[in-house]
Amino acid sequence: MKIVVNDHSGHAFTLQLSRQFAESGHEVLHAYSVSFQSPKGNFEDLPMQGLTILPIMIKGEFDKYSLLKRRKQEIEYARQLTDKLDLFQPNVVLSGTTPLFVQQHVQQYCIRKGIKFVYWCQDIYTIAIRQIARRRLGFASFPIWYYFKKLEIKLLKKSAHVISITEDFSDLFDKWKVHPKQVTCIPNWAPLREITLTAKNNDWAHRHQVADKTCIIYSGTLGLKHNPSMLSAAAAYFRKHTNVVFIVISEGLGAAFLQKEKEKLQLDNLLLLPFQDFRDMSQVLGAADILLAILENDAGTYSVPSKVLTYLCAKKPIVLAMPPDNLSAAIVLDNKAGYCISPDNEQGFCQHIETLLADAALRQEMGHNGRAYAERNFNIKHIENKFLQVFNTILN
Repeated sequence: MKIVVNDHSGHAFTLQLSRQFAESGHEVLHAYSVSFQSPKGNFEDLPMQGLTILPIMIKGEFDKYSLLKRRKQEIEYARQLTDKLDLFQPNVVLSGTTPLFVQQHVQQYCIRKGIKFVYWCQDIYTIAIRQIARRRLGFASFPIWYYFKKLEIKLLKKSAHVISITEDFSDLFDKWKVHPKQVTCIPNWAPLREITLTAKNNDWAHRHQVADKTCIIYSGTLGLKHNPSMLSAAAAYFRKHTNVVFIVISEGLGAAFLQKEKEKLQLDNLLLLPFQDFRDMSQVLGAADILLAILENDAGTYSVPSKVLTYLCAKKPIVLAMPPDNLSAAIVLDNKAGYCISPDNEQGFCQHIETLLADAALRQEMGHNGRAYAERNFNIKHIENKFLQVFNTILN
């Protein structure tokens, strides 16, 4: 089978899936955006038979908060991708973590060429677009939001199949009249084989002078779905704990906000770093004593932070500030791998961190529980089989 995996963000777990397809004898083209600010998988150590990597570079940095400019950039990305599809001639295109105009152009191309287009629904984009438009335009944003809502519904309904990452999307799909037989739920995962358990005292920790510190780490995007003030507030709360350092690994709006907060509040215990090479991720997670993730209420059900799944592999306890009905929160709570508090409860967030700082045995127990969940659920061969079953069904 000739398979295209298009992951605009360039995540590690989607790259792992492409590698697995290739290892199983399929011919695979894996496309991603070089220009989009996000943590990337390891695209360096990749030469292998059957797998072609397509890094797509657009003019300038991707402007995710400008609806007009990003439309032009998305169409540019889509054209580069479809030019490659002309040469590759796939049987199936699996496209996820990808903006709507890209999805629209690639889907239209696939329909014209008789290629099966599978919409990998990682987020409900309409939710984020509504937030951006409201903040910029107020009540005048309704026509923009309505346009994108209709576009997203149309794309889902016209796909050969939809792979959804959570059953939580089902109610919305029903409301949008996406037929249940057209949807298969395959939860996300993290590349367990690539996240090795590493000592706290490692090269990365020494390089950043935190090997002798108690490290509380947040790693991932900080966009409109997140409230970065939760992180600066936590750093401020623990500023008198001279051995505790908060490390935030991110780029973009949230990171810029935290830089200003660090200077304004004189947070010497807040270390801000850009996205790290995925080859260093095991050591980053190994240096951590506690791992953090945040998500705003209005993105709670329709966004499942992949960083939390990566954290589970690290055998470290997790503290979340997000709605408890979010799938990632449910996994952490159900498996006793950490704590979850409402995203507007700064005091509770800090108290959960404090509880873990005071109890090394509890940190070890919760970390063990999280790793055990990952080992039970992140078998890439089993995950691959679920995708192939979908592909074979729509091709036959």
